[in-house]
Amino acid sequence: MTTSAPPAIRVDGLIHLYGAAAGDVLALDGVDLRIRAGEFVALVGPSGCGKTTLLRAVAGLLKPAAGTVTVFGGSAQAAQAAHTLGLVTQEPGLLPWRSVEANVRLSLEITGAAADVPALLERVGIARFARHRPGELSGGMRQRVALARALAHGPRLLLMDEPFGALDELSREAIRLELALLWERERPAVLFVTHAVREAVLLSDRVVVMSGSPGRIVEEIAVDLPRPRAEAIDSTPPFIALVDRVRTALRADARAPAPAAPGRT
Repeated sequence: MTTSAPPAIRVDGLIHLYGAAAGDVLALDGVDLRIRAGEFVALVGPSGCGKTTLLRAVAGLLKPAAGTVTVFGGSAQAAQAAHTLGLVTQEPGLLPWRSVEANVRLSLEITGAAADVPALLERVGIARFARHRPGELSGGMRQRVALARALAHGPRLLLMDEPFGALDELSREAIRLELALLWERERPAVLFVTHAVREAVLLSDRVVVMSGSPGRIVEEIAVDLPRPRAEAIDSTPPFIALVDRVRTALRADARAPAPAAPGRT
């Protein structure tokens, strides 16, 4: 008798509150989510809806008020300790006194893993800048270094929080193409937080739409577009129809009445 492998991410009934001077603020309200091993899932929603809070809970960086998070069948903290996760945020967080190559090697020093760092730098398009320091690089190149560092130890799950949000459009197009190619080759599970609907559809297998605060999942939209995907796909009718579906889900939530505060009718 065979048993199916656990999902990369399983979130059940997740609730999280933040304390504030005026009282607790409900950030997440009963979130359920499944992401399969090797699946690329984009998470979209209005600002302040709890997307980053959800990603941080999956990363084991915060303890939710209620509900459970498992990563490959174990706790988020266990996955973090086992270096199963790779994390990329909008701010690359590179060490300014280390070269590009040394910043990427830091991941290997921490995890004890082995990797061909020059080959990885080549794959993300920054091999010729290996000896440069972060201050000598553009924002797009720094984000490529952060991506290489996150991938260096071979994570089974990649968590990405608005990783391209601070980049100009040309840099953004180039690096998301690199990400798509890397994902095709390595196939980690990915949870990708973004405000850009077209980017979400271009990259993902599924787009998860969150409501305004407090965050709930209001719709999940399968992206049944062929892979590999080129940027040119974004002018095709199937792509445009999917973008429309995601935007419709976001607009529908924006028009919905706000839920009553706890204890009120």
